[in-house]
Amino acid sequence: MNTLIANQYGRVEGEAARNALTLSVTAQTPRREPVQLQTCIDSVEQQLHLLAILRAVERRIEQFQLRDAKTAQTGDQESPFDETICSEGDLFNSNGSSSKNKIYGRFSQFLVYEQVDQGRLRVFFAVRDEAKRVARFDLHPGEVQAMHALAKRALFACQQVDLLLRDDLSLSVALNVSSHGLRLEVQTPLWHSQFVISKGNDLATLAVFIRRAINQEKTIPIRFEDAGIQFGLRKRNDGQVLAEFHHDESMERIPLSTLQLYELEILAQFALHRAFEPPSFAAGNPLSPETATAA
Repeated sequence: MNTLIANQYGRVEGEAARNALTLSVTAQTPRREPVQLQTCIDSVEQQLHLLAILRAVERRIEQFQLRDAKTAQTGDQESPFDETICSEGDLFNSNGSSSKNKIYGRFSQFLVYEQVDQGRLRVFFAVRDEAKRVARFDLHPGEVQAMHALAKRALFACQQVDLLLRDDLSLSVALNVSSHGLRLEVQTPLWHSQFVISKGNDLATLAVFIRRAINQEKTIPIRFEDAGIQFGLRKRNDGQVLAEFHHDESMERIPLSTLQLYELEILAQFALHRAFEPPSFAAGNPLSPETATAA
C-alpha cells in the first residue's frame, strides 16, 4: 500500500488490486481515541461513484482557488452537492439538519464532505470504525489528486462498466462501456433501441463536450447518428444538460445532474482508453459495427 493522506491525526493508505480498491486507516479521533480499519470497494458502480466525486471535488477546489478575489458571496458558487446537507453530528446518518457541511459521498465506512466558512473551502475525509469512533482528515489538493489516481487505476482495470442513467416505468436508459465502445440501451413502452459509440474521435468529442459543460464553458450541441437512431447532448441557456434519444419519429430526453456528467466524462475516457488497446486485449463478444458522427 502507498500513502494517500497523512497528518498529525494519522494516515490513510491504499492500493488497487484484483479490480478492487482497498483503504487502510490508522488514526486518532480529536479526543485521541485510536481508530483502525480497512475497507474494500469491489463494486464497479461504487468505484465509478467515488471517482466522479473526487473529480468533482478537484473542480470544486479549483473554483475557490481561481475565483476573483473581488467576487462577493464566494461560498454560494454552484456545487454538484447542494442537495446533501447535514450537521457535523449527523455525518454518518441518513438525514441531517441544515449547516455548513455538505456531503459529497457516503460509503460503508467513510465519507467525503466540505465546509464553507467565510468564503473558505475545506474538504474532509472522515472514517468511522465498528465502535463508531470517528476520525477525519483535512484534505489538501495533492491528497485529493492521489485518491483520484488510485480510484482511476482501480476502475480502469475493469473490463466493463454498467450504469443506469434513468430507470422508471416510462423510460429506462442503461449505459455499458467496454473495449468495444460506449453502448446506450433505451427502453420505452413503445420502442427499444441500442446505440454504440466506438470511434476514438467520437468518444473524445463526447468527453470534450461534457468537460466544457461541467466547466460552464460555451458548448455546441453534439449528435451521433446511425440507421435512423440518434443520440445527442445539448446545454440549455440555464446550464442544464439534456441527453436526447431519437428513434424514427419518436424522441425522449432526460436531464443529467452534474454528478452524472462527471460519471459520463469518466466513462467516455474509459472507453477512449480501451479503444486503443491491442486487439488481443479486447474482452467479450464484439458488438455489431456502428457508425457515429458528431454534428
